[in-house]
Amino acid sequence: MPANESNHTLFSLGRGHEAESLGEFSGYLNPSDLVRMPIGRRLLSATATTEVRERFAQFALAWDVAGWDTFTPPRRGTLVPDSKPRLAEWTPYEHRKNIYAFDDGHWFAWIATDHPQWHKLGLGRDGTVIERPVARTYGPEYTRTQGLDLPQLAAWIMAEATTRLGHLDLTFSARVQPGSSSDDPIIDLTVHTGHEVDGEAVTAELEAIAHAHNWSNPCDPEDRRFTFSVPLFDNFSEAVPGQIDVIDADPYED
Repeated sequence: MPANESNHTLFSLGRGHEAESLGEFSGYLNPSDLVRMPIGRRLLSATATTEVRERFAQFALAWDVAGWDTFTPPRRGTLVPDSKPRLAEWTPYEHRKNIYAFDDGHWFAWIATDHPQWHKLGLGRDGTVIERPVARTYGPEYTRTQGLDLPQLAAWIMAEATTRLGHLDLTFSARVQPGSSSDDPIIDLTVHTGHEVDGEAVTAELEAIAHAHNWSNPCDPEDRRFTFSVPLFDNFSEAVPGQIDVIDADPYED
């Protein structure tokens, strides 16, 4: 029988054309759903194919019998994306499918969003699941500042900019929006100068500095550590050089 389009979660061994389906569930099963029960955490802790087969059979039976979801045995015609990062085409919600693939000794999840992509899964010490987008690319300075919060990162960028652009006698201030579940983290930098400068050249240098501490993702244009902009020079700003304002909402929103 061909794959069931009404099912929305698939488990497989491998990815791409060589993938072997282990079975499907009717609903969307997210990583946080998997780890809420010990049997799900046990499945994700498997590190060998034989362990995966055994633990998945136990998991599928328990999940179905408990009434959490309806399990469908493996079917022919199952399609699993390969491991190569790419921007996937938009898929209507009713045709989307979450996919969990055990490949090369690790679990990966393809989550049905507007920008589906592979995430490498791991288990935290507190039993939560860790999801890392495989396609995400980090700037060369990211490891130096990954432990900083956004206001601290803004201060770091301002200090680096002062050093690299010191010959232009510039100072900086920033407005920082830490972000939330619905808003992107934002750093807006203001350039303070008492004389004319090449605004495009200064902006390009500042963007290069910020980019080195950011990340990007070819599978999801919206996946980044923070949004950075230089919207103002000091002739339009009331900010004090060196000042960092932390705000809770979009400063340009009415």
